[in-house]
Amino acid sequence: MKKLSRAFLAACLFTAIAAWAASPPPDRAGLGSNQAETVSLMQRAAHNPGNAGTLLEEALRKSPDFPPVYFRLAGYNLLKNPLSFYDWSYYFVEGFRAYGRSWWWWLDLSGLCSYCLLVSFVLALLVTVLIRLPKEFPLLKHDINEDRSLLFLPGVLLAAAFMGPVLFLGTALLLLGFYFSKKNRLLVYFVLILIAVLPYLENWVNTVYSSSNPELRAIVAVNEGSDNSLALDALSGRKDFESLFSRGLALEREGRLDEAIASYGAAMELRKDPRIFVNLGNCYVLEGNTDKARGLYENALEIRPGAPAYYNLSTLYRDSLDYTRGDELYARAANINPAGLSAFLKSDEQSGGKLLMDERLGVGDFMRVLEKGHERKLTSSGIPSGVSSLAAILLLVFFFIYNRRRRARAYRCSRCSKILCPICEREPKWGQMCKECYSSFVKLEVVDPKERVSRLLMIHGYQLKREALIRALGFAPPGIAHIYAGEVMLGMFLLWGFVFSLLLYRLNPYFTTGLSGMGHGWLGVLGASGAVFFYLVSFFSIRKGVGQRWL
Repeated sequence: MKKLSRAFLAACLFTAIAAWAASPPPDRAGLGSNQAETVSLMQRAAHNPGNAGTLLEEALRKSPDFPPVYFRLAGYNLLKNPLSFYDWSYYFVEGFRAYGRSWWWWLDLSGLCSYCLLVSFVLALLVTVLIRLPKEFPLLKHDINEDRSLLFLPGVLLAAAFMGPVLFLGTALLLLGFYFSKKNRLLVYFVLILIAVLPYLENWVNTVYSSSNPELRAIVAVNEGSDNSLALDALSGRKDFESLFSRGLALEREGRLDEAIASYGAAMELRKDPRIFVNLGNCYVLEGNTDKARGLYENALEIRPGAPAYYNLSTLYRDSLDYTRGDELYARAANINPAGLSAFLKSDEQSGGKLLMDERLGVGDFMRVLEKGHERKLTSSGIPSGVSSLAAILLLVFFFIYNRRRRARAYRCSRCSKILCPICEREPKWGQMCKECYSSFVKLEVVDPKERVSRLLMIHGYQLKREALIRALGFAPPGIAHIYAGEVMLGMFLLWGFVFSLLLYRLNPYFTTGLSGMGHGWLGVLGASGAVFFYLVSFFSIRKGVGQRWL
């Protein structure tokens, strides 16, 4: 059991890291990404297996920050030579690293994992409460009948019902948790802590949902170099900095330089950003006004040194045959962002015959646009996030204090499941047994042999039925049998992990990223594998537990 628990905890740690450790990717201003051409190459590779490797390598060269092409190459090399571990594992690892270089892909993956984590937690909590309700509610009812001062407990549950379904479920688990074993009471603390931070996870999921607005898609598309037409249409007439900058970039690429200069000029009235100076300089270079362009690049460097300004300025000096100054400026550009400059040069991205490096919006700009379009579509409560979190923290403090102060509480006979409490049983029996079971197992001389045998047969029949039911529940979704048998914490985590994996598998096909129409194919495989893993761990754990009689 210890080995199974360790394996399960390791799996939970992995899924938690995958869902929570995703941090926004770094800004990659100035990098090219020809997604439309890349997708076309990948489609050709799918219909031309004989030449798939060459086509996929070409797609990778076109878009080095496009995760699907790495996973396609990993699959291609795996099928071609499964024993060549390095060849296919290298592309698989690089595919994950590419998420850190592509904002839209990171956003979609983070949103999908957060949504699955949120929904699976609520479902696992609901199932846990429903399974344990028939077990622990009679104990609570017994205590209230013995001590009327405890009538406030149902009032707490009623008040939580007006704060949303998740807080209601958390409060219900709290009331049931008073009767859990000491080990399983840790689950109540964990659930209440998670409910306290849940509103912020909901806020992030809602933020990701808002990313489908056409303005954000247009801004991301033009700045990631995948499409210009969206920006020309969707951003027309918008007056915010990000829209004006992005539309100016699209106009510049389409050769509509006068309109691009006007759009950049409007953006500059809102913010003196060095990126505008660089792109304006590019427009003037394309118009043939290199002197004005040189001045704009130098203005950008005075505000903040950047690789695009240094690189473009070096191009102007080289064109004027001043190679010494040009090489010096190029070295500075390479020193600031060597990987970015190398990727740009490999992309063959040209502007009107001139190899110029544009400045682009980065992660911080995308997030600001995303926040502006935020809508609260998913919510677990009708109260403000801060109030919901405070309520969960207060419940946690109450549970801690109540557990320390209240010693007398109802319990069940360990043999026949009869409800007992210290008030009814003034002399608690050894092993938490009722009077009849204690007499039948310990005080043999005070019980008639026939009554003792009848009692033992009744207990044996009860135990056999319980074991049969637990074995049958072992075929149910993971964790259900554990929750029923009293291993509540382990059972809920098994169920949570299973539902999370299943949701990843089922929802992944409906999440397509950016403008490519592609999703996270590897995530479906991971979700299916995770669901099978949790099921097998749960199934064999139940078999072992019933066989060794610790369940």
